[in-house]
Amino acid sequence: MRGKSILIAVMLFAPTAAAAGEFLSGKEVRTRVESGQLALNTSADYEFPVAVTLKPDGSMEGVSGNGYYDIGRWWLRGDTVCHQWESWFDGLRKCHGVVAEGTALTLVKPTAKDFKNAKKRLK
Repeated sequence: MRGKSILIAVMLFAPTAAAAGEFLSGKEVRTRVESGQLALNTSADYEFPVAVTLKPDGSMEGVSGNGYYDIGRWWLRGDTVCHQWESWFDGLRKCHGVVAEGTALTLVKPTAKDFKNAKKRLK
């Protein structure tokens, strides 16, 4: 029973920890990408860990923790980075915020607490 309690506590606090840094605005993301390729990691709310590279031409590539590789495209929608992989997630579109913590950048699922009108922006 104690193990289950610890697991539940970790699951409840993990999303909060993922968004501990500062969310970047869409303008900040665009500026960083225009100066060269932008390297990001995915957070715990992404289905598997991936090192993502956004390129100025709107293309992207990713390498998962177990070595799988995919390419896709990305775009900005307000202050979120939307992306679509060719194979991963059956090509479904996803939108995430970008959190900067020191020099590390991470894609995280934004919530209404993180963005004004987040529900409207993510539809």
